[in-house]
Formats: sequence, C-alpha cells, structure tokens
Amino acid sequence: MPAHFTVRLDAGAARAGVRACAAELGVDAAPALASLPAGELAFNAIALDAQGRPVPVLHSDLGFALMLQQPPAELIERELAAVMRPFPAGLMTGVGMVVANGAYTDAALRPLFGPDRYHGAVVWSWQQALLAAGLARQLARGDLPDRTRALLAGAQQALWAVILPTQAQSNSELWSWTWADGAYRMQAFGPGAATADESNAAQLWSTVYLAVRPPLAAGTMSA
Repeated sequence: MPAHFTVRLDAGAARAGVRACAAELGVDAAPALASLPAGELAFNAIALDAQGRPVPVLHSDLGFALMLQQPPAELIERELAAVMRPFPAGLMTGVGMVVANGAYTDAALRPLFGPDRYHGAVVWSWQQALLAAGLARQLARGDLPDRTRALLAGAQQALWAVILPTQAQSNSELWSWTWADGAYRMQAFGPGAATADESNAAQLWSTVYLAVRPPLAAGTMSA
C-alpha cells in the first residue's frame, strides 16, 4: 500500500462528507458520524487522479492486502477501522459490506459510487469472502500485538454477522439496497432497479464459500 495513496481528512471535512452522502442517499447519518475519530481520518484511496493526487473513495480492496501480504500492525488497524465503520463513514451496512463509498469525495464524483452503480455502494459476495479469508489469515500470524489481533477478531465477527443472514444470496454476483423503516433492505441489482448494469445470478467466484467458512463462534453456513 504505497504512501502516495494515503488520504488524510480533518474531522470537520470527514463529518461534512458523511452528512452530505447520507442526505443524498436518504440514510441515517447518526451511527456513521458517531463512529468517526475525533481527529484525523486516514485511509487508502481507490486510485490516483491525472495529477497524481489520491481520489478519496473508500473501498474494499483491503481484502487483497490481508489475504496476500503481511501488512504492519499500524496499517492493518488504520485500514480495518476505516472499512468496518457503518456506512457512509465506512463500508458496513445491514445487508453486507459495500465495495465503495464516495462520501469523502466531492459532490460531482459521489453519484459515480452510489447504490445504483456496478462498482459503487453495492455488496459483492466474493469481496466479502475475500475479506473474511484475509482476516482469518492475519489472525493466524504470530507477530501481531494483542490490540491488532483484537481488532481483527472484532472485524471477523462483524463481517460474518452480515454474511450469514444473507447467505441465500451468497452465490450471486452482487446486490444493492434500499433504506426503509430505519434499516437497510436488500435489493436486486439489475433491470427494474434503475441501475446501469445488472447482476449475474450465478458467478463461479461466488462459490468461494465452499472453501471460506465462518469461525465456529459465528455459526455455520447451510449447504
């Protein structure tokens, strides 16, 4: 994770972005605002723009780093905290972990990362499985301090808490959501949902849950 991808926002800017995004999407901002740090917010950008500046979109590719690398403890803690906050401060919703969150970018870019976009605030089944596998891999390391291990274990529990209730959709490519009666509700991604693309009903990569299993304390997935 090269340093030039690092986004740093002061507390005021972070809170303003979360409020604006929540208002645009019609979701409750309170849990997200309560989860933000009192000071600076930092996370890795989704990309660099033409001038080499980080594009401040939070995303789920942390799963690749946890699965394929051995990041230092401080980086794990920073990135995991960013991802696991309630949307639109982080990526977590009641129907899964979304793959991108445009709350911290400008108003012109935010619509490109909404719940109607294929690579926006939608839940990709295999990205959740990738993060789950990455968390398990990092917990198997013997060189991480207790604080980091506690954060990893907490994230693992929180992630499986949204994976298991949606397991009927786990072989789907992706799904979106709506907000109703104070909660996130799963919604199909595709025709009739005003989306730019559609979900494939079955994807080979979404059969990953045949190999990625929940920790015993989280329960079991049905066959």
